[in-house]
This record gives sequence, C-alpha cells and structure tokens, in this order.
Amino acid sequence: MATSLSYDQAVPGDPVRVLALLVDPDYVRAKAERTGAFDIAVEVVGHPDGRTTVTSTRSMPAEVPSYATAFVGEHLTVTEVQEWSPLGPDGTATAQVSVDFHAPLAYAGTITLRGDAGGSALANRGEFRASVPFVGGKVERVAEEMTRKYLAKESDVASEWLTG
Repeated sequence: MATSLSYDQAVPGDPVRVLALLVDPDYVRAKAERTGAFDIAVEVVGHPDGRTTVTSTRSMPAEVPSYATAFVGEHLTVTEVQEWSPLGPDGTATAQVSVDFHAPLAYAGTITLRGDAGGSALANRGEFRASVPFVGGKVERVAEEMTRKYLAKESDVASEWLTG
C-alpha cells in the first residue's frame, strides 16, 4: 500500500527566479526554520549538465498520533534530496524528490515547475510508503497531511522571499 500526494503551489515570480530560489541554500534553510525544524544542514551541488542537487537534513518535533510515536519517536530527522533539471526552453523544470524520514517511512515523487498566470506553479506528486505492520496506512496518511501543511508554509516563505 502507498498513500499518494498531489499538491499544487502557486508562487509569484517567473520560473527563472523561482528555480533560482528553490536551489538557494539560504532559502532552503529559511523555509526549514519557518516550519519548526532545527539542526538544519543544506548542501547544493551544481552539475556540469545543468542539474542541481539540493540535499537538506533537518530535525523537527514528531507531531504524530500516539500510535505512531513508537515508530518515529519524539523527533523526526528528515533527509530530503531534490534533483532539479535545468530550466527547459518551454520554461519548465522537474525535480526528482526523495525523503528519508529515518523511520519506517519514505517518500518518492516529483516537483514540476512551470510558468503560470502571474507567477509560477509547482506541482508536487508522489507517494508515501510506510513499512509498519497494521498501522502503515495510518502513518502514511498522517505524513501526507503534515506534508500538505509544510508545503503551504513553504509557499508563504517563497512568496515573502520573491516579493520582499
């Protein structure tokens, strides 16, 4: 079983500015801080073919139901890797995304950046998979709900950075 995530974000700014923001280590650190994370490490690596890899590791309080605390503990350490393509001639870029929650839960998916009326749109698509007997589906659904909240806050932070 897996739980799907489909979440769209709208941010001001053309795709060139938005992609530059998404791979800016200061922005990645700031959005993690604004979502309650601590012990944040960010690494950005540009590749000769134009791809950019953004790796962030952060800890955060595990705001999960009591049945999930036994599996994840009081805090989660999250390692997220986004492998961004260069911006294409059509103004789109795609990131392959993987998130390791350092628990029996993982996420894999994509983010597609494209121009949209008045700014840019980010389409987040992927799946959570929990390898927890009996309650795995519940754990996945909690992770999906928390990710939606995180992405909403991320949209706010991106908007502030792009308009501030």
